[in-house]
Amino acid sequence: MKKYLSRLVSALLALILLTAPASALTVDQALELLEENYYYGLPDEAYQAESLEQLFALLGDPYTYYMTAEEYAALLELTENEVSTVGVGVILAFTDQGLLVDTVLPESSAQAAGVQPGDLIVSVDGASCVPASQDHLDLLRGQEDTQVSVTLRRGDSTLSLSLTRRALVMRNTRFTLLGEGLGYLQCTSFGLDTGALFTQLLQEHDEEVDCWVIDLRGNSGGYVNSALDMLGALNGPDYYLYFEEYDGRTLPYGSNAEAATGKPVILLVDGASASASELLSAGVRDLDRGLVVGSRTFGKGVAQTLFDEETHPEYFEGDSLRITTDRFYAAAGTTTDRVGVIPTLLVDDAMAPAVVQALCGGSMETSSLCVMPGSDPFYVDPDADPAVLAALLEALPPQMRIFYNGGVYTQCSAPEAAAGMGVSYNSRWFTDVADSCYAGPINAMAVLGLVSGVGGELFNPESPLTQEEFLAIMGRTARYLNFAMDAYGYAVEQAGEDLPSDMQAAIAPYSDWAQSSVAVLTWGLQDVLDGAGSMLFAPLYSMDPSAPILREEAAAGMYAVLSGLEILP
Repeated sequence: MKKYLSRLVSALLALILLTAPASALTVDQALELLEENYYYGLPDEAYQAESLEQLFALLGDPYTYYMTAEEYAALLELTENEVSTVGVGVILAFTDQGLLVDTVLPESSAQAAGVQPGDLIVSVDGASCVPASQDHLDLLRGQEDTQVSVTLRRGDSTLSLSLTRRALVMRNTRFTLLGEGLGYLQCTSFGLDTGALFTQLLQEHDEEVDCWVIDLRGNSGGYVNSALDMLGALNGPDYYLYFEEYDGRTLPYGSNAEAATGKPVILLVDGASASASELLSAGVRDLDRGLVVGSRTFGKGVAQTLFDEETHPEYFEGDSLRITTDRFYAAAGTTTDRVGVIPTLLVDDAMAPAVVQALCGGSMETSSLCVMPGSDPFYVDPDADPAVLAALLEALPPQMRIFYNGGVYTQCSAPEAAAGMGVSYNSRWFTDVADSCYAGPINAMAVLGLVSGVGGELFNPESPLTQEEFLAIMGRTARYLNFAMDAYGYAVEQAGEDLPSDMQAAIAPYSDWAQSSVAVLTWGLQDVLDGAGSMLFAPLYSMDPSAPILREEAAAGMYAVLSGLEILP
């Protein structure tokens, strides 16, 4: 099977696909390409499809679809390193209150007129933009050097401005020096040469930077090779990616590049950070190269290949077929599919940028708080807003090293640091687990939003579950997170008549709906966990399926599995 890795795209791009008109590609040609490359395999019903639209509806895969020449050109433009356009220089989001200004581009008429992120455009040339739609965005576009009038709402104020449409060149990766020593790189997509541009910016500015912040919020992906190049620029030569193809083959990919910086690194992510963004984030987190801050990422761990006129000139003429061809695994062998990347510090999206700036804003001499997630110390800005400090303290897990400076740096917990600094915050830790031997794992899961209490600040650690309920929950969690699919598949396959007699005897007391989960937790995960053995608290033969297990034990067991498989930061 011929692969076109140079064309491999791993992204959920913000492309609005319209119903495709009649195409040059036939259903039979599409089926041929899918048979040779589709990761999931074709259902029998696919061979009865009478149109491309019907075929892809039967697949039910949102990442596999046909594109007209116009749609394909639009997709490629979204991932380019530079996009030339004409406009007033704002990146906008549609809201019910108007067009929300997300970014103001440098050297644009919007910047010259004082437009700010957070402004709401409520009318364009007298036409109301409430609620906002694509039609209102189109009103801002036009010929170069023409004028457009806009009305902005900023807080309680209303501003009327006249903006000039100008030629703009937008780069998908931009550098800004924030304050003293904080290098900010905003990356909005992974274009074909984004890795080279990223490396160039690191090399050009590393001497003036003490800490690098890489903003991947809203970055839905792009070319995988660019993400590999960026990991190489941050960490040096290594393997950073594993592709599993439809036939089960797993192939490693990496970078031979030397690191362009050794400075501390923080990545900003959100729920729209997907695919190649998740590959980069997971690599930085898994290799302890830096912090990942924000909310859990999108959860797309499959990659697509573009088949077009370049790869199959006999099938295409400007159009393209995008097929899911691989599942990918990050540097530590973990998948981001469905679960996403769990950040080192889980912080509300609105507060995340300020938390990052606070983390990098202090020094050993001036800071009262030092956070050490790895070998790099982060000295917190002593003048940070109390609300920002509260958000930071809420996100600090129990296992992270924290030092409070009350004259001398002393290791402490987040609550102790908060008390020392006089900061009031809403702790995510449970108040009734301090005496539990599982307090650390329980609170670590709570900080990451993976367990919930029974009301307010209480976890009720000694409330019972049956062991059977616990094992089933753990098994379903393993399947949902997709982190042991091979082991799970093996265990289920072996759960029939071919299962060794001692294993059959061990799982026999359990209900049919729990047996496969018990098999996974007892045998299936051993290889994944480097022979660490069963995830159970006692040998299976000594356990009673109906006996109770405590909530604290269930939480600790989940933590052990997720940590052992490096799903958790």
